[in-house]
Amino acid sequence: MIAGDPFMDEGAREELRRRLEKALTELGAQIERLRLKYRNMEAMSREYMEKVVESLIVKDEAKATIYAEEIAEIRRLAEIVYKTQLVLEQVKLRLETIIEISELIGLVVPLVSLITEIEDEVAGIAPEAMDNLRELASCIEEFTSTAAAKEMEPIRKEELSDEALKVLDEARKIAAEKVEETFPDVPELTEKERLIYTYISRNGEEIDVYKCADELGIGVEEVKAVLEELERKGLIELVGEGEAG
Repeated sequence: MIAGDPFMDEGAREELRRRLEKALTELGAQIERLRLKYRNMEAMSREYMEKVVESLIVKDEAKATIYAEEIAEIRRLAEIVYKTQLVLEQVKLRLETIIEISELIGLVVPLVSLITEIEDEVAGIAPEAMDNLRELASCIEEFTSTAAAKEMEPIRKEELSDEALKVLDEARKIAAEKVEETFPDVPELTEKERLIYTYISRNGEEIDVYKCADELGIGVEEVKAVLEELERKGLIELVGEGEAG
C-alpha cells in the first residue's frame, strides 16, 4: 500500500492511490484486448496462409501473391500490437509496485517518459489505452509538482529517456521474435509438394503414407521426405509412423 511518505497528507495519499488503482484496472482491460487482437491476427494469418497454398496448388500465382502481401501486413501490425502489449504490461507492473511500497517518486516519475515515447504507436493500435496512459501521466505530473516531489532528489531527463528506451528496445526485440515464431513465412512449393499436399487435402486430416505413395506413383521414402518438408514449412503435422495430418 502507499504509506510512509512524510510529505503527503492522508487525503493526498488516498487520492493518489485511488487514481493509480483505477489506472491499473483500466490497463489490465486494455492488455486483454490486445491479447485478443493478437490471437485474431494469428487466426487470420493462418486462414490466409491456407489460401496462399491453395492458390499455389492451382498455380494461381497472382492470387497467392495477394494473400501473401496481406500476411506480410498482418505480421507488421501484429509485431506492433505485441510490442504495445509488452510495454503496457511493464507500466502495469510498475503501478503494482508503486501501490505496494512507500518509496514512490523514484518509481513513478520515469513512467511519464515511457508514456511519451510510446504515445504515437499506442494511439494507432489502442487509442483507448493511450487515453488511459495520458490520464495516468497527468496524475503523475500533478503529483511531482507538489512539495513532496521538490523535496526529493531530481531525476535527470536523460535518465528517464534511457530507462524508457531500454524498455522499448527490449519490447521490440521480444515482439519481433514472437511474431517470427507465430507467423511462418509464406511457403514455396515444388511440384511434388503441391501434388502430395493436394492429396492430403482431398483425403481428410490423416493419410496412410504407403497408400499415398502407391496411388501417386511416388516412392515411399520420397513421400516421407516431402511430408517432412511440408511439416517444416508449417503446412501439415506428422502425427505418427506412416501418417500425416
